[in-house]
Amino acid sequence: MTQSKRTPLHALHVELGGKLVDFAGWEMPVQYPLGI
Repeated sequence: MTQSKRTPLHALHVELGGKLVDFAGWEMPVQYPLGI
């Protein structure tokens, strides 16, 4: 299995508590504690 790519904003998504999932080979946020 290959590792998902990350956008330049990945660290910000993590800092904001985003739930990250694989989407078309990219690690993308789908939800945050305060909503979408």
